[in-house]
Amino acid sequence: MTRNVYVGQSSIEGKGVFAKKNFKKGDVVFIFKGKIYSRINNSKNDVYANPNSIGFGKNQWIDPVGKFPFINHSCNPNMGIKGRVTFVALKNIKKGEELTFDYSIIEEDTHWQMKNLEKKISSFRPIIKSIQFLPLRTYKKYLPYIPRYFQKVYTQYNKLRSNG
Repeated sequence: MTRNVYVGQSSIEGKGVFAKKNFKKGDVVFIFKGKIYSRINNSKNDVYANPNSIGFGKNQWIDPVGKFPFINHSCNPNMGIKGRVTFVALKNIKKGEELTFDYSIIEEDTHWQMKNLEKKISSFRPIIKSIQFLPLRTYKKYLPYIPRYFQKVYTQYNKLRSNG
């Protein structure tokens, strides 16, 4: 599946991953590959120790290999995640278009945040935070392409906030 993507210069930041072909909404773009590991974040420094890793469960991570460390964030992404590691087109993607996803959907640590470098879109959020802080409208827009574990984290956190 990685033969359908390539690394090139990004208009968002540094390098990015781009489509070698057209994808229709719902198509599998690629399956994320990397080394699986477990880690508990005990401090804010731990949160940022592996900046390219993708969370897929409680204290479970994938450290990306190959082209995958270059996938950039977007508040208007063209990919979501089905299951744990299958990246799916959220909308039609044209050959040569940069592939992006919203980093919020793979992070649950409430200490994690990053500045958003992509400022020229209407859905811009200046600070990107973990799944719990994703606006409800955005969360619903991404469904069902948010890993189930992170759907549960979002629901539990926001249920507690509305009851508390």
